[in-house]
Amino acid sequence: MTKALMQKVLGEDWYLLPDSIRRHYDISDGGKSRLHGEMEITYPGYLFPWVWTIHLFGGLVLWPGKAVAAEVDKRADGGVLQWRRTLSYADGKSDCFYSSMRFAADNELIEDIGFGFGLRMRVEVDEGELLYRSLEHFWQWRNFKLKIPDWLLLGSAEIREHALGDGFRLDFKLTHPLWGITYRYAGGFLYSPAQ
Repeated sequence: MTKALMQKVLGEDWYLLPDSIRRHYDISDGGKSRLHGEMEITYPGYLFPWVWTIHLFGGLVLWPGKAVAAEVDKRADGGVLQWRRTLSYADGKSDCFYSSMRFAADNELIEDIGFGFGLRMRVEVDEGELLYRSLEHFWQWRNFKLKIPDWLLLGSAEIREHALGDGFRLDFKLTHPLWGITYRYAGGFLYSPAQ
């Protein structure tokens, strides 16, 4: 049986993760899962043009909000983990964010967000939490790859996931070397039957 992407990335450290986080990533080729939860998305209003531009190219959730209903569908295909995040706001707005993750090296993966843009990340287990840290942003077309400095965007990314009962909590933030925390989303998630 093919290993799940995160199991391949983490190696033996996979078994250091709590069961609820392993369940989140334990999807082999042909498998799928669905999560539901609530999120809070925040960023300074003056950064809206940056967030809008990044969102236009497939990255980030555009609208800030509290208690935003979130549904996350994941599907594994050919060693790639595909994500579809759907957010529904109390005022009737909705937003979608698609991405895919693939193996880069031991403890490294690449998240592709579309139009050739992506993020290479280091992944490790830190005191029972799953920790992602960005290594580089990039734009790639065929064999040409352009690295994009963190300071040119909203900064470096850090994602932490920790067990929360039968589910888990996710905390994502972007930190710019000059502006500090420029973007953050966080929320708790539970599992629901895949559709």
